[in-house]
Amino acid sequence: MLKNRLLSALLAAAVSFSLGAAILRFTPAAPAYNPTQLEQGITYDAVGVSGGETILTVDGNTAPAELLTYQIGYSCAYLDYMLRSFNGTGLDLSEPLPGGGDARQTILDESVDLVKQQLVLENLAERYGVTVSAEDEAGMAEQRAADIAQFGEEGYQAEIYKLGLSEASYARMLRAEALYQAFHDAYNTPGNALYADDDVLHAYAAGAGYITADHILLSTVDPATMEPLDDETVAEKRALAEDLLARLRSSDDPLADFAALAEEYGEDPGRDAAGYTFAQGDMVESFDAAARALGENEISDIVESDYGYHIILRRPLDAAAAVEIVRDTYFDVFFTAEVDRAEAEVSPLVERFDVAAIYDALRAAQGAE
Repeated sequence: MLKNRLLSALLAAAVSFSLGAAILRFTPAAPAYNPTQLEQGITYDAVGVSGGETILTVDGNTAPAELLTYQIGYSCAYLDYMLRSFNGTGLDLSEPLPGGGDARQTILDESVDLVKQQLVLENLAERYGVTVSAEDEAGMAEQRAADIAQFGEEGYQAEIYKLGLSEASYARMLRAEALYQAFHDAYNTPGNALYADDDVLHAYAAGAGYITADHILLSTVDPATMEPLDDETVAEKRALAEDLLARLRSSDDPLADFAALAEEYGEDPGRDAAGYTFAQGDMVESFDAAARALGENEISDIVESDYGYHIILRRPLDAAAAVEIVRDTYFDVFFTAEVDRAEAEVSPLVERFDVAAIYDALRAAQGAE
């Protein structure tokens, strides 16, 4: 799978399905398409499968082939954009992906998974009684009217055709986007069956490796430029760090003295007296490793990083901060687990989905260069 499910329109909310903002480009004037083309769709033109044929089923909920066509087109276009942005070269479906992997098979697998995600989302919404709001319904109706006003009725149908979709599937994609937001809102509403209470999130954060730590930072760089300070100043900072650590080691109440010394000498402008709550990889490596090596309420030796000298206090995990940090993460974990758990029946017709042929057909329909 592509790193972090980079192509996931539902989980990352990375795409708007409105005609004016679709990631695939449109020609200024839509060509005429005959009724058979509009009925069968680009899927039929590209691979000989009617767009309305069932391609995927999850717990009785079915997806037509044209949803897979759309996701293939979106995935190809998005990956092409990413490669141009970071590597300077576009997508070449005849070449392996950077880092290895067959481009066509990877995109097909990802696209099938995206269709599965939509089916699982629709099933979960039905299970938990989550529906699209009246406001969203009205917004979709207004958008349709605006699109028809812009393109005309025939032009509107042609623009949808160029996405690889029928109007029914286009409307379903719009609803899925709104449904995902409604589902997320329900998850964040206390009292809703989807709501994760603080105890659950605290336990999740602890299990996921979140910790809380405070520190006294003595900077060895200019915080504005990250340029090193002169050697004399750095030596003075080191001597001060050693003095502060010695005072803490000999203290009768090192926790109270740590807080006082951090307030008096600490040079981290973003420091909070409650400490930082973070996952592995969130902080610079030397700080993270030293903090994790401590027991709760233990104080480190002097730790050096690119920012300067740290004296670190490992605190018990801050429950309130952890809950706030992981609430959205836990939603993604919940949804991903539901997708992974769901059994999908994949039609043998998927074997006929030639990614290059579909992408070429979509680009031709859209007049892409």
